[in-house]
Amino acid sequence: MAAVFFIILYFFSIRKISKLAAALTETIKKLEESQIAIKEEKAVSEIKVRARTRELNELAESLENKVAERTQELQLKLSELERFQKLAIGRELKMIELKEELEKLKNAKKKDDKK
Repeated sequence: MAAVFFIILYFFSIRKISKLAAALTETIKKLEESQIAIKEEKAVSEIKVRARTRELNELAESLENKVAERTQELQLKLSELERFQKLAIGRELKMIELKEELEKLKNAKKKDDKK
């Protein structure tokens, strides 16, 4: 009787161990699938990051070029404005000089007319 009991106990233990082994195998399989999925997602993410980094670098370079072009345009306009300012101030100074000379000539004529 004891032998039968041990055989039954052994049979149930084997079944339980088999179920545990099957569950463990299934868990391992799912973990491996998860690891594969994670590796694939990591690879995809790395590709996307590299592509976005390249895009951002190209955009930064483009913006730097635009800034350089715009700076050059503004420097040219500034030079033109400075040249115009010098001409305008020079013209105004010449006008003042001519008015003073005209005034002197008028005063000299008045003196000559009085004599």
